[in-house]
Amino acid sequence: MTYLVTGGAGFIGSHVVRDLVREGEQVVVYDWFPERSALTRLLSEEEINSSVKIIHGDVTNFSQLTRTLKENNVEKVIHMAAIMLLEFNANPLLGVRVNCEGTASVFEAARFLGLRKVVWASSGSVYGPPEKYPEEYIPNDAAHYPQNIYGAAKSFDEFVAGYYSDRYGMDITALRFVMVYGAGQARGRTAAIIRELVCHPALGKPGKVPAASDNILGWTYVDDAARATVLASKASKTSTRAFSVRGEIHTVQEIADYVKELVPDADITLLPLEKSASHTIMTCKYDTSMIEEELGFHPQWTMKQGIRETMNTVRREHGLAPLPS
Repeated sequence: MTYLVTGGAGFIGSHVVRDLVREGEQVVVYDWFPERSALTRLLSEEEINSSVKIIHGDVTNFSQLTRTLKENNVEKVIHMAAIMLLEFNANPLLGVRVNCEGTASVFEAARFLGLRKVVWASSGSVYGPPEKYPEEYIPNDAAHYPQNIYGAAKSFDEFVAGYYSDRYGMDITALRFVMVYGAGQARGRTAAIIRELVCHPALGKPGKVPAASDNILGWTYVDDAARATVLASKASKTSTRAFSVRGEIHTVQEIADYVKELVPDADITLLPLEKSASHTIMTCKYDTSMIEEELGFHPQWTMKQGIRETMNTVRREHGLAPLPS
């Protein structure tokens, strides 16, 4: 089977491509920044040459997108391309174009060509602050109260997906990711947090973390995010259209404490939370029972396993020995 993965050269997207290739699928990577570096970190040249086709593509270009889908006999689409929060804030016009128009373009192209399945990346940012919800764990179908324009765009996309599902009977599944981390991140707020909180200490560098110590986050290791995506792409049509996905729940301080267990002399400073659209206080206490019941997804990576693996990967790529067991 042939998949098209938009944003397939990016952080989560490249891990999705890896998993698809390892399962014997053919993959068309459709990316505005079609660099091979993320893919070559995860796949051999032989795997890429035999199973991956890389195309410089724009999700807002409907003609190019449909032509690519048709010429490559694509059967399923995984839509990971997006403008991240910090970039969105800096250029809202571009953010709306890519995240809203681009996502609608993917749905319309799939409808036009009669494709079997679309899985796409939404975000926990569709939800609001903890005080908006009476439950300790926010239900999967809870109301959206986005605190920034990025979250509002993702909420709009979920509405559009529902329209295509209802009107045309399409099988479209959204995954609301939160705090997906790992080695190799380059973009977004999470990348900045992980770089300063995990990667710099792994290399003996000081870290100044742009996140408050009591910020509660759902730490999802990237391999789990990729596995959830592939699992959703292979599942029969589910009654739930958007699933919250998260790993273990920990404060930023708890992560810093664990990093210091691994590197006792780590120099980590947690910066005060800035009151801006880029640094809204969010909870990641999302109820994930729906994805567990309907897709059978359970995270396989604990926080400690994921943080250690991230640090060791960074160390290995810099010629350093792994951390002591």
